[in-house]
Amino acid sequence: MQYLLFLIIPFFSFLLQSYPRFINKYFGVDVWTRMIEADIIRKNKHRIPMKKIEDRFMLHGYFNYPPVFPWIFSFFSKKTLLEIQGYIAPFFDCLQNILVAIITFQLTGRLDLAIISQIIYSTIPLLVLENCSLSPRSLGYLNFTLAFYPLLLYSVTPNPVYIIAGILFTILIFFTHKFATQSLFFITVFFSIFEGRPFYILIFISGLIVAIIISKGYYFRIFKGHVGNIYFWVKNYQYRFSHQIRGLIKSREQTDFVGQVYFLLLKFSPLTLIGTNLWMIFVFVFLLGRYLNLNPIFLENPIYYKMSVWVIFMYILSIIVLSFKRLTPIGEGQRYLEMTVVPSSVIATVTLTQLNKITGYISPQLVFFSILLINLTVIVVLQWKAIIKDKNRTMTKDMNKIFSFLDGLKIRPKILCIPHQITTMVLYNIKRGEVLVDIEAGTLQKISDVFPILQSSVKDIAKKYDLNIL
Repeated sequence: MQYLLFLIIPFFSFLLQSYPRFINKYFGVDVWTRMIEADIIRKNKHRIPMKKIEDRFMLHGYFNYPPVFPWIFSFFSKKTLLEIQGYIAPFFDCLQNILVAIITFQLTGRLDLAIISQIIYSTIPLLVLENCSLSPRSLGYLNFTLAFYPLLLYSVTPNPVYIIAGILFTILIFFTHKFATQSLFFITVFFSIFEGRPFYILIFISGLIVAIIISKGYYFRIFKGHVGNIYFWVKNYQYRFSHQIRGLIKSREQTDFVGQVYFLLLKFSPLTLIGTNLWMIFVFVFLLGRYLNLNPIFLENPIYYKMSVWVIFMYILSIIVLSFKRLTPIGEGQRYLEMTVVPSSVIATVTLTQLNKITGYISPQLVFFSILLINLTVIVVLQWKAIIKDKNRTMTKDMNKIFSFLDGLKIRPKILCIPHQITTMVLYNIKRGEVLVDIEAGTLQKISDVFPILQSSVKDIAKKYDLNIL
């Protein structure tokens, strides 16, 4: 019965992450792509469509997304999914919040510390923007933790339950989220090298082989799309954050709040990355305490040390990716830190507990509540500026008027969207017509004359694709 306490903090975390969506209901760019994917699977009797998709996509292609997320929501009606889309990502994040408590309780045996770890997890600003719209990321990150953490447990205590869990969730991650899969690959390679044994990477490879077999080769489609997307940005890395018409924008000319945040991350990455999750500081404190042998807790459980190494590796990887523009194709650097929110929450909890016993100069309670207040302030500011007040990534009333206008035309609309990010929003919300986009991931090469920057005049592009609406 006492474990029901683990539901209290996730409930408040859900409210904290979700309340902006009561105000700005239709925020988000990828929302409409995810809705379209679920609709395609729904219409195909909840199966992955294997034939080429042509309906209203001006560029025809194959469905090649990881299917778990859209498959789950194909069982919801279009109307229901549209109503709840803003609360799905926070829901999956709440599941990981509960997982944090379970892990902390497993390691410490203390209910109070499990709840503290949940409070810490709930106040990580890095999570706020990730969970503010319909996205499979929170499900992918949950899957990442469930795949990798059991492998750490097994490396210390070879219980067959841990290895089975690690293998099952490793298989599942290939069908859940591409970036989470990529991150799992990087960390299994690193830990195999770090510990001098191929255990981790062999689990990853085994999961990959099984995923290919049970999907009858469908995973090759997902992989092709993943690699295709990376290759596109390898060729266009210098335009990753450019304006589609104006081209490259200097940081001082950037008016978009999210763009301003990213430019800040690029400029001072070692410091600003820590700012996205201040609780990471305690990972460094833990490692220092372990090195100085300040207290037995810093040495007694090897899992704590391995979780700290997990955080540090992803932190360094984030800095490297942010520091070299040519690495942009493998992901925005700060996203790798999103894979560390669970271990950093656990380590922060146990480290604060030990500091409370050994320090006589700085009050751990004062530090805890100070960071808590700073994080909550950052979260509220981010939500206000990037979500509630957003116009660039939101389906506004004006956009709805445009959709009504398009539906009232006698001609069949053939549409070019600038910016390209609103293509699936337009496609989902108009009743007829075609849009210059396709469903297939990794095929941006098909529209390289339109995106990431216009390579020719709109008139020439319209003529090439037989377009009649901009």
